[in-house]
Amino acid sequence: MLVQNNIPLAPYTTFRLGGEAKYFISIKTIEDIKNALVYCQNQKLPYMILGGGSNTIIRDSGFDGVVLHIQIPGIRCLDANESSVIYKVGAGVIWDQFVEFVVKQGLTGIECLSGIPGSVGASPIQNIGAYGQEVKDTIISIQCLDEVGNEITISNEDCNFIYRNSEFKSGKFRNWIVCSVTFQLSKQKEPCLLYPEVKKQWDVLISESKEFNTNENLRILQLESLRNLIIGLRKKKSMVLDENDPNTRSAGSFFTNPILADSEIQKFLIQTNKLGFIDPPIFNESNGTKKLSAAWLIEHSGIKKGDIFPGGVGISTNHCLGLININGTTNALLAMAESIQNRVLETFSIHLEREPVVRP
Repeated sequence: MLVQNNIPLAPYTTFRLGGEAKYFISIKTIEDIKNALVYCQNQKLPYMILGGGSNTIIRDSGFDGVVLHIQIPGIRCLDANESSVIYKVGAGVIWDQFVEFVVKQGLTGIECLSGIPGSVGASPIQNIGAYGQEVKDTIISIQCLDEVGNEITISNEDCNFIYRNSEFKSGKFRNWIVCSVTFQLSKQKEPCLLYPEVKKQWDVLISESKEFNTNENLRILQLESLRNLIIGLRKKKSMVLDENDPNTRSAGSFFTNPILADSEIQKFLIQTNKLGFIDPPIFNESNGTKKLSAAWLIEHSGIKKGDIFPGGVGISTNHCLGLININGTTNALLAMAESIQNRVLETFSIHLEREPVVRP
């Protein structure tokens, strides 16, 4: 086990922000984690888990402890039948590489999660989702270690998945370390076309493409086409990592869409009517609650795409949920986020929840 000293953490995050780790260990096996935990215990040092860094905000002061950089590889088929395939995937596997692999097998379940940055190990922590899909609907179980190195398998049900959250993000497993995730993907379910923007473009694609009528591998072709469509939509919003696009020095969507009960929605509509805003976007959730658009709330509180804030940070020119680092600091980024939260709260009496996690 190699312990490195004083390693800059900014290059390991999509924000390209943050100070140094006093100690840094690359983790490629479960045994590496166990050895690292023993090291931390013997040296009386705190530890911090770092994956793909796409949902992580590192403070300017860095971390005065041990950063465990999870790079556990591997995609292993556990079972396959006529209807589905089960894969066990290492926490260090790049998420979009796994999505691409699954799509090329003609399997559905995560095709609309194409282009999302980060690693597989992070996917259940915040229950990643996009364009009508959530990862919770494909997860069977999660293999992890607790704080003292015990190997434990957590079922889907025990994760208590909700919108962009789980027991790993804010509950009883938040200090546990994800080693691998087991997924079940479908050979039979149709591609997900629940999102109106996706369905509209898909219908155009179907009507214009002759390949869909003649190709023998129709299912794979459809899934690859849908994946490309999703990635195209995300690129237009600068939500796909691209070194040539400064708008991608972000964590994607910085705030989650607020979920409200019916009684809260009525208060919201009264407020928007007073302000002269007609028919704000409201989406029905399966549990009877309503979802608002965080992007709409931000824009209608007076903050626009491309706005620049003090300290070298700003708003993406392509999507107002993309808070970006231009040449700033973590302190400046968090100050901007707080300013946006305050503006939305003052305007609509709604608090926006931050999606990325501040470490430590």
